[in-house]
Formats: sequence, C-alpha cells, structure tokens
Amino acid sequence: MKNNLPQVWRTGERTLRYSFGEGISRDIYQSVHSFSDFILSELGYFIEEVVPSYHTVTVFFHKSSTLDTLKIDELLEKWEVLELDNRLFSTRQITIPVCYESPYCEDITRIECITGLSQDEIIHLHSNKIYTIYMIGFLPGFPYLGDLDPALFVPRLEKPRVKVPKGTIGIGGSQTGIYPIESPGGWNIIGRTPLDIFSLQRENPFLLKAGDQLKFASIGHKDFKEIEDEMKNDRDAVYRFIAEVGV
Repeated sequence: MKNNLPQVWRTGERTLRYSFGEGISRDIYQSVHSFSDFILSELGYFIEEVVPSYHTVTVFFHKSSTLDTLKIDELLEKWEVLELDNRLFSTRQITIPVCYESPYCEDITRIECITGLSQDEIIHLHSNKIYTIYMIGFLPGFPYLGDLDPALFVPRLEKPRVKVPKGTIGIGGSQTGIYPIESPGGWNIIGRTPLDIFSLQRENPFLLKAGDQLKFASIGHKDFKEIEDEMKNDRDAVYRFIAEVGV
C-alpha cells in the first residue's frame, strides 16, 4: 500500500514542515511517526532535530545544510512506495483510576448544559473508550488523548484557571488529558486520578508515553483516598495500582 504524500513548505531558513492533514487519527499518527523515522534514516547527517506533532513533522537542519540542495521530490517519491511500519503502535494498555465525584468534577454542570447529557452518561462515555496517547507535551508528562466521543466535545473555558491540581482529568474541544502537575489550565474539569502521572522521585518520571493505549476506570472516594495515601508513602506504588486495574 502506498503512503500518502505530505504537503511540504519552508518555515525558516533551515526548517521544513511536512503536513499529513488536519485531523487527529491513528492513521495520521502512524504516518507522522513513520515519516519521522524515514526522514532521519534518509537525511540524518543533515538534520539537527525532527519534531512530530498530531499531523505534522517539522525538520530542523544543521546550519551547514542548504535546503535548496536537498532533493525533496526524490525523497517523497521514495516515501510514497514504502510500507508503513505497523509496529509503531505500542501494545501497552494502561487503565487509570479516576474519581468523577465532587469535588473533583468542577465543570460537570457546564458539560451537562453544553452536551445535554446527564453526569452518569458523561462518565460512561468518557470511561468506556480506549484512547491513544498521540503526544506528550504542554507540561512534563501531559498526555494528549485522541478519540474522545464527539458527544463530549466541549469548548475550553473562556477564562483559564490559575491553578489546576495535579491528576486532574480535563476535556478541551475534541481532546481529553491528565494534568501531571499543578498548573494553570483552561480545560473542563471532569475528574481526578490519585496516581502520579509524573514524578521526579521515580527512576522513570514519566508514567505514560506516546503510542500507549489508555482507558479510565471510575472509582469512588474511598478507593481514591486509599490510593492517594499509598502514593504518598511509595511513589512506585503507581505501578501496582495500574496492574490492579487492568494493564
């Protein structure tokens, strides 16, 4: 099967950007990351950095490189006939426990008003979906999750909060994600996880990575408190709780 040809344009003296569309999907994600590996293998000597996003690949070339001498057309012709690497998607599946109850669901009334759904319906739609982590960014370890049910698409807050607690689960537009640390934020708050998604006290600070499959599991206050207390005593306890809820 032939690969889709990306659109390409120059964004700086030493920068090219390749676009694979505008949507958020597994197919585009796979094309983006396959192309990132491909261009590194073909032009690695000339490249300073490759930055993939949801649907683009931005390539930064060394100062000594001259873009005009690079044979972009030949490169794209070679890419077009290559097979996509189907191994890109991680087989790791993680389930994150979430308490969707007050006081962790500050914007649930707003979401109900916009969507016309009840709180139970919102929780059901949000927690009965397997999400792909398309990108880590914005904050250390912040997972951008695609594939949110369209019924839950809700615009971001007009005025972002100054402080959003770590572990907060938010919805912003067509995406959902987890705040790994306390920070400002404008996403609609739907719940909170007691797990530390990011912790400098662990050997591996980042719990999640791009390509992981993720599902949320609804828990009550009692379970939330028990997990939170154990996390305070042992940061590595996060791995036990993930295993318990379905990795």
